[in-house]
Amino acid sequence: MAFDHGILNVSLAKRGNIDSQIDAYKRDVAKAKVELARANTARMKELRPIAKALVENLPAHILGAMAIKAGASVAATRKRLQSEAHWNPALVIDVLSKKGA
Repeated sequence: MAFDHGILNVSLAKRGNIDSQIDAYKRDVAKAKVELARANTARMKELRPIAKALVENLPAHILGAMAIKAGASVAATRKRLQSEAHWNPALVIDVLSKKGA
């Protein structure tokens, strides 16, 4: 990276205020974070009812097979799936759609 010596010889006050530039950057990053969080929240609200419906309509034989594979009871497996349908609906939709449920 080459330095422009014409700019380096200009005083800091005339080059711009670095503090205001940093503050503007931080504001932009914070705004982007908020927008991303809002988008994720909206997506979760869309997916939750779909995932919960998949868990409710899960056939008993598939639920039983999942319970055996997990080494848990059917009730515990159903409870865990209901919890995951709330907190991680995309995962539940992905897994249960592969099961053919």
